[in-house]
Amino acid sequence: MAKKRVKIAKYTKEKKAAAGAQYREEMSKIRYSVPNNMLFILKECWHGARGLFWIMVMRLVMDMVISLSGTYTDKYVIEFALGTSSRVTLGIICIALIAAQQFANILNNSGMMYTVYVAKFRMSAYLYGKLMKKKMDTDYENTENTKLNDMLHKADDGINNTADSALGTMRETVLAALQVLAYGGILSMLNPVLILIIGLPAVAGYYINIHKMSWIWNMADNWQKYDRQLEYITYIGTDANFSAAKDVRIFGMQRWLDSVFKRVYDLRLNWYEQQDKWEFFHRIAEVIVSEIGSCAASIYIVYLVMKGNIGAGDFVLYFNSIFMLSSAVRAWCDKFSAYNWLSQNIFYARDYLDIKDNTNRGEGVPVPEDCSDMQCEIEFRNVSYTYFGAEEPTIKNISFKLNKGEKLAVVGLNGAGKTTLIKLMCGLYRPTEGDVLLNGVSVNDYNRDEYFRLFSTVFQDIDVLPVTIAENISGRTAEETDFPKLYDCMKKSGIYGKVMSLPQKENTRLVKTVYDDATDFSGGQMQKLALAKALYKNAPVLLLDEPTAALDPIAEQEMYLNYADFSKGKSSVFISHRLASTRFCDRIILIADGKIAEEGTHSELMKAEGTYAELFAMQSSYYNDKEVDKNE
Repeated sequence: MAKKRVKIAKYTKEKKAAAGAQYREEMSKIRYSVPNNMLFILKECWHGARGLFWIMVMRLVMDMVISLSGTYTDKYVIEFALGTSSRVTLGIICIALIAAQQFANILNNSGMMYTVYVAKFRMSAYLYGKLMKKKMDTDYENTENTKLNDMLHKADDGINNTADSALGTMRETVLAALQVLAYGGILSMLNPVLILIIGLPAVAGYYINIHKMSWIWNMADNWQKYDRQLEYITYIGTDANFSAAKDVRIFGMQRWLDSVFKRVYDLRLNWYEQQDKWEFFHRIAEVIVSEIGSCAASIYIVYLVMKGNIGAGDFVLYFNSIFMLSSAVRAWCDKFSAYNWLSQNIFYARDYLDIKDNTNRGEGVPVPEDCSDMQCEIEFRNVSYTYFGAEEPTIKNISFKLNKGEKLAVVGLNGAGKTTLIKLMCGLYRPTEGDVLLNGVSVNDYNRDEYFRLFSTVFQDIDVLPVTIAENISGRTAEETDFPKLYDCMKKSGIYGKVMSLPQKENTRLVKTVYDDATDFSGGQMQKLALAKALYKNAPVLLLDEPTAALDPIAEQEMYLNYADFSKGKSSVFISHRLASTRFCDRIILIADGKIAEEGTHSELMKAEGTYAELFAMQSSYYNDKEVDKNE
């Protein structure tokens, strides 16, 4: 017995009113008019895929040639067969019309194939490229803002929906308008009233279509959440996501994921059925209303033939013109009803591209010359930071200095704010309150990219690109990479031996999901790779966020021994849960609840017998022979 699908609540008047209010609110946020958005797409096409623009123009001309030549061919073929005038003249006209139609068909089909297989992808790549550049260049804080991430998701869908269809819709709108003029002119020679008889029902059909689309747009928010859930479940449940594939199998999650997928799919299917039902009845009404005019006009033409007012050739011409005009008016109205949808999708893309960045992108204050000599002093002055959507700040009124050439350790429990502190220091975050200063000048006064060049960082979350190991470390192409420097950095980070054991050594590509011959590193090897990358950059300030978290004890010891060497002459910050690492640092800051709880050297903090001394003693107990108290 088939399982009964989940039912959803009835779409009441109250829900309809609420959805309508939400829809009007969204529409009020749209800053660009429909013509403005269409002009935007045309400009982007001209800059990014100019061939597509000219193909659209060529196809527009060819479509008109095909339409008119086909209509007149029928007329002259009938007259040629009946011999109503010179057969030679009529034969030449028929041959010319047929040849023109065939030639136009060839060009039109070639243009269509070029559009489908080449131009459309160029346009999409150009627009997605702009979106990708914005995502990579926008302030880092924007990438962690859920609201802005929703905007990105909408922008991505918007480009997918409009990259090709917007230009196609504009072409078809102009084509329909030209056909209305052409066939309206033909029928007006017989009786101008025919234009109204055909046109008014088609316009009525346009408003029926508007009513249909307004409901669909109002209801979109009801099923978007199910689309996102299905997308995520599909990603998790397939081998495309290598990171989840192990858990799915080991913990037997297949059945659970299958049940979740079916439940969410049932909910989404209910909305599909409601939408299909809504569209079905509107489509029937639209066709009935539109065909009334065509039938009335056709009856009138038959009446004129019966009275002998027009001949067989003209009958075919006018009869074809009626249906061509009806189709053109209906198409013109349909395309206009689609412009709001297209414009809204284009707006989503433009809205994300217009996101305001707060960091300094201008010329800025020149970076101090002494920083280029590895002499940077960074000061936190009453700094607080609150994440987007959070009620309480993560960093609370912190003040301290990272002195020139100093090795600073930052320690604390999980969630204390250590990583946030690092991101504030290197300019990824802007303080909610207070200021961060570089050599006495606010970091906001420096150009953002110039300021970024002062830092070499190793963060906890490490990602690599699907390029060679050498290119991942240097951030440059193989031709631009300094290989002696590369080998030295790999040796200092401890990854040299592993890399040299690979068949292609430093030319081995990473990310197996992209390349069959690539390799994937373990967590510890990834940390070593990230450290080599930081060392290769050789910036004045070195920031290490838990750089030994995934290392084995031997590799960790090597890291501590090499730390003094590769941080020589630099200002550096070392974040770690393992307090043994702090003994290699000049000063230690203990963060607790977003504030500086303790500060000093290792000896000073141990003598103070505070939280640091307690944590150090707890960790030390696991490395000596004394039994650890289970209650500790």
